[in-house]
Amino acid sequence: MEDDRKELFVMEDSVRPGILVLINDADWELEGEDKYELKTGDNIVFVSTLHGG
Repeated sequence: MEDDRKELFVMEDSVRPGILVLINDADWELEGEDKYELKTGDNIVFVSTLHGG
């Protein structure tokens, strides 16, 4: 990810705890995590599982 907001999602070269990553509506763990090669048209979603209460 080449963006100035990278720190929102990445910590020490891994996805931050509390962030769910979906690739084409499937958990990225099912897609091979960081081994998955993005393709044109892929839909990537980052969802925070943390919330205030």
